[in-house]
Parts: sequence; structure tokens; C-alpha cells
Amino acid sequence: MSTTDSGCHPEAVKFRVAVVAIAVLLLALRIWYFERLGGWRWLMLLNAAVQLAVIVAGLVAIRRRPDSRVGLILLAWGLFVVLNGPGTAESGALLVIEGCLQPWYWALLAHAMLTYPDGRTRHRRERVFLTVAYLWPVWWLTAWLFAEPGWMVVCPADGCPANPFLISPQRELLKHWFDANDVLAIGLGVWFLTLVVLRRRGMAPPERRSAAPALWAIGVLSAAYLMQATLSLIEPPDGTLWAVLWWTRRLATLLVPVGLLIALVNMKLARADVAALLLRLRDADIPQLQSGLATLLRDPSLRIVSDAAGDGTDLGDGYVLRHHSSARTEDPELFDAAVAAARMTIDNARLHRQVLAQLAEVSASRERLVQAADAERRRVERDLHDGAQQQLIGLGMALETARLEVPDEHPAAAMLDDASGQLRHSIDELRALARGLRPAMLTERGLPTALAELRRRARVPATLEVVGVPRLAADVETAAYFVVSEALQNAARHAQGAAVSIQVTFADGVLLVEVRDDGPGGADVHRGSGLRGLSDRVAVVGGVLTVRSPSGGGTTVSARFEGVPCVS
Repeated sequence: MSTTDSGCHPEAVKFRVAVVAIAVLLLALRIWYFERLGGWRWLMLLNAAVQLAVIVAGLVAIRRRPDSRVGLILLAWGLFVVLNGPGTAESGALLVIEGCLQPWYWALLAHAMLTYPDGRTRHRRERVFLTVAYLWPVWWLTAWLFAEPGWMVVCPADGCPANPFLISPQRELLKHWFDANDVLAIGLGVWFLTLVVLRRRGMAPPERRSAAPALWAIGVLSAAYLMQATLSLIEPPDGTLWAVLWWTRRLATLLVPVGLLIALVNMKLARADVAALLLRLRDADIPQLQSGLATLLRDPSLRIVSDAAGDGTDLGDGYVLRHHSSARTEDPELFDAAVAAARMTIDNARLHRQVLAQLAEVSASRERLVQAADAERRRVERDLHDGAQQQLIGLGMALETARLEVPDEHPAAAMLDDASGQLRHSIDELRALARGLRPAMLTERGLPTALAELRRRARVPATLEVVGVPRLAADVETAAYFVVSEALQNAARHAQGAAVSIQVTFADGVLLVEVRDDGPGGADVHRGSGLRGLSDRVAVVGGVLTVRSPSGGGTTVSARFEGVPCVS
């Protein structure tokens, strides 16, 4: 989408205001001039409304479609009529020039309709028609060469000025000229209607829908014009029918610029829909995005294909937008905004997939780290049991054998007894360390029994309540066990003298573990490696760890595991 809009520049705003102001002044001058000559005020007001609508439509079209010539054609059409008239009652030359150029009123209108919306012809037949239409004043000049002014126009009460181009008055010749002019007008009208129908058939659905109001208006206008010309050729119509046709032409002429304004406003409203499209399609898949773009651009043939080398507009990430050419040419800014929205949606989808993949990789990496740490703990536990512990037990047996050989009164007896006591204490600490890595009771007897043993050995008073907990998956049991173990250790370190309550429940595949103390609180999962590592361990098996520890309000450590399968 373009980052600038020439219509928003102060110079462009001043230009539009100046054009409208000049047009209003000229229309006021035109009304004053013809009212002075005895013209009908209501008719002049209607004409002024038509021309002002045409000028406004032209200015709006220039702003909304600066690359199109339609706005300039409409502006020329409006200003052409506004400038016609004043001075013709005093100057015969001005009267003849205005009379000759009168067909340009229809030529400019036809030019605007045959080139909407880009202002350019598409076929040779349209260019030929416009050439003939713009040369029509030459045909009218032949009439003025042989006509008195009163034969061609309605003169004011004091008469028309003399025709300076008159060669020789020829009333009979002029009668035949008017008949020929009606035939020419009918032919041009049929030709124009045929071109409008052909152009409409060649329009894409977006163009056809946006131009529909103006096309209907021009159809009604052309039909009324053709009927009037046909009746004039056969037999002049009576006053009532003539008035109906005249009013139909006037109102249809007014509806043409109004229809074009409606089309331009619809374009503006469509651009406003781009923001809604972004919100609606930010999480959309490709079919939803395709449907949204087809609706916004009014192009049912629009497709988004996964073919980076294909023809169309590149949307990124291997996708290409294929569309009717009119989807771009009818309103380039809307098309660019829609493409930008589509690219953003596709980029968001790609980034979302990348984030999900990275999260999956992080989760897998964290799981691998926890599994590696557990494997290392088991190895250390096995090495302690099979290596150092066995060696210490053997050393203890050797000390006891040596003690039996030493009399009680010997000085070495006391030393051997002391060494044996220290050795037994070391073996007990080594066994406690091994149980902390992964208690054998947890593996052999399950979570309730292991927690009961953990509570018994706790250095703070604790109560334990276990409800409905069967044997569960080993990784879940281990994570739950260490939640309770870490909470008890933290309470012993930071809440000495506090009472601890442990509650563990299992129902419908959900395991809840909660450890609550009435200590000073202030614990933070983000400080220290114990709770942080515990949070990772719980997350690896699909659980969620929560720590609530307001200052002075105790600490509650809870873990929730969902979808936990029962082993037995």
C-alpha cells in the first residue's frame, strides 16, 4: 500500500477547494446571466446541481484514482458546461462557437463512461467512436454557415446577435440538415449504447459492480435521448411526452456523476475493510484468506496457490496470488493494501509455526536435560551403592575384625571403636544421599509409601494426607516426590519451627500435590536453582508448578499433573 496519498497534501486540498469555489462562482454568474435574459430559475438551479455534482465527482476521482483520466474528463465536462452561455446574447461569435461545441457535452460524457475506471480505451472501436464524437462540432458548423441564429437557438426578447459566419440563409437546406442530424444522433446513440454493453460484458465482476449505478443511469439517459431523437424525426411529440423525455434526460444526467461518486465511495469503504480483514484473518488459514481477499476485491476468480514460480502476485513463503487484472487496475491502492494484509497474515502464520517449532524444541531439549540428569543420578546412585558403599562396608568389617584382636585395655581399642563409629555414620550419610537421588522405596513401593518415609525423616513437623493415589508412571511419581522433598527442605531452611501440611490426591487422571507451611513466606520460583529446576522437572512430564508465597503469609507449593496414566 502506498505510504503517501497525494490527496492529503495541503496543495491538493487547496486545489480542490479552489476549483469548487471557482465553479460555484461561475455557476452563480451563469444563473444571474440567464435569469436576466428571462430564463427559468428552477431549470438553471437543476443544471447547476448537475454540473456541480459532475465537478465534485471529477475531483473525487482525481484524488482516489490519480492514475486514471476519468477524473480529468469529468472535471472537463463540468467546467465545459459552466463556461458556456455568458456573453452569447451580446456576441454572435460566442453564440456560434457555443452552438458548434454543444455536442461536446455528450462527447465528454461518453468518453467518461467508455473509459471507466482507468480513463483509457481498450478497443479500436471505442477510439473511432470518440474521434467521431469529438469531430461532431464540424457537422454543426455547416448548419451555422447557412442559418440565422433564431433558427438554431431560442433568442432573448430583444433578439439574437448577428451570425458573423453566415454565408447565405438557407431555411430549406437547414430543414434537411436537422433531419440528417436526428439520423446521425440516433446512429451515434445506438453505437454508443452498443459500446457500453460490450464494455460491460468485457468488465470483470469487480468493475461491473462498481460501475453499475453509472451504467444504469447512462442507459436510461441514452434511451430517453434516442426516443426523443426518433420521435423528432418521425413526428414532433406533444408537450406532455416531450416534458417527460426532457425531465428523464435531465435526471439521468444528474444520476451519472452520482453513480460514479457511489462507485468511488464504495472503493474508499472497501479500503477501510482492509483493517477489518487484518483482524479477521490474522489467524486464518489459506482457504479463509483466499475467501476474504476474493470478497474484499470482489473477484470470485481470485486464488492463492503454492507455486513460487507461477504467474501472479508474490505473497511470500511460496504462495502466489492469482487474480483478474481488473482487481489491480480498478483500485490499485486497495489492491496493494489487500496484498500487504495477505502477506502479513502469511508471515504471521509462518512465524507462528516457527515459534511452535521452537517451543517444541525447547520442551524436547528440557526433557532431554532432565532425562540426562536422572540418568546421571541413577549412575551416581549405582556407583555409590556398588562402589564406595561396598568398600566402606568392607572397611567396617575389617575394623571390627581388628577390634576383636585388640584387648579392651589396649590404647588402640578406643581408637578402633571411634573409627568404626565414624565409618558407620559415613555409611548412613552415603545411604541418605543415595536415597535422595531416587529413593529405592519410591521405585519398589510407590509414591504414598515414599512420601510417608520422607515425612518421617523431615526436619520440620509435617502432616501427610494421600487420597486415591495408585502406582503411576515413574517420571510422574519422581516429579511429585521431589516437589514434596524440595518444599520440605525449603521449609527446614527458611521456615524453622513452621508446621507443614502435605496433601496428595488423584482423581480422573489428575494428580494434585500441595505442600503448605505457615512460615514467613517470600519464596520465589525465579530465585535459586531448587524451585527453578523443580519447575522444569514438573513441566517435562506435562505438569504445572505454582508457588504462592506472600510475605508473612506462609508458602504453598502445588503441582498439577493432568492426563496421568495409572500403572496399577
